[in-house]
Amino acid sequence: MMLDFQNINIKTILFGILFLCNPLQNEAKTNPTHNHDPFEFFCDLCGCSTSGGSSSFGTLGNVSFVGVRYMYQNFESKNGIFSNSPTSKEYFNTYQLWGRLPITEVFSLNAIIPYQDLNRVFEASNERRNGLGDASIIGWYKMTFYKKQAEDTEDEEREASGHQLNVGLGVKLPTGAFEESLTNRINPGFQVGTGSVDAIFSLMHTYSKNQLGVNTTATYYLKTENKNEYQFGNQFSYASNVYYNVPFKKSALSPFLGISGDVYNSIKQYNERLADTDGNMVNGTFGSEFKIDKFIVGANYTFPVSQHLFGDNVTSKNKFSLYLNYML
Repeated sequence: MMLDFQNINIKTILFGILFLCNPLQNEAKTNPTHNHDPFEFFCDLCGCSTSGGSSSFGTLGNVSFVGVRYMYQNFESKNGIFSNSPTSKEYFNTYQLWGRLPITEVFSLNAIIPYQDLNRVFEASNERRNGLGDASIIGWYKMTFYKKQAEDTEDEEREASGHQLNVGLGVKLPTGAFEESLTNRINPGFQVGTGSVDAIFSLMHTYSKNQLGVNTTATYYLKTENKNEYQFGNQFSYASNVYYNVPFKKSALSPFLGISGDVYNSIKQYNERLADTDGNMVNGTFGSEFKIDKFIVGANYTFPVSQHLFGDNVTSKNKFSLYLNYML
């Protein structure tokens, strides 16, 4: 699809996405029971484990690829209402097969198949769950924007503006096991699967000029009720990374800095909202990708800047991911 593009400022686009997110975060703080209808993506904490805990659907440049990815997440939960209540620590390890396959020039498919290894540590005991997580698939429609041509140059090849917009629509499948007995834990995200079919709506904007690039994504997850009449809350995730490409003779290095955030709706059980099951958080991210021939090696570290999760009874500590992709 060929679209004319002129006088659009990348800062305006980023500001618009952040402006959209902030009112949701503020409203969640002032009215935690209000029903809100966020780029690592995140989903609700259970979705963090079952989908891989990231709103990232690919590489910085949105190239087609197949690969593997490892993600580590660390949480701390307070099991009580008092300051000296005992705490537990949760360690989420996710191993993924993932890829982005071209179908046509403007349409591609993104697929993620995770394996979960979850460990909860108490003072006197440990609890562990592992197995296949919830797989997801999303279709992307790509729109490339071009600079406006002068009337006397219509026969010349159009010049790309550097901006590209991808519109994504997908689904998360209940391929991971959901255990109702675990829902009474402080952190209900300690699950291999959600047991529900969830819809994914996403917008991804990329801009690149010379060696500089920006990749921004906003994603909305529409959750449904599972067979146990348990429904994780809908969620909005956003992320933006700024990267700089440093080319070498046969390779390239692309360090990046970014920000991401999530807004979570309350969980429902038997159609009743559960108290202190909503939340929001903002994260900082830094990392790098290294390309050599058709291989991409990437790593990033994510740390919380601010958070309010499950009535402040759950604290996200950090996240680390490492991936190896082969470009198609």
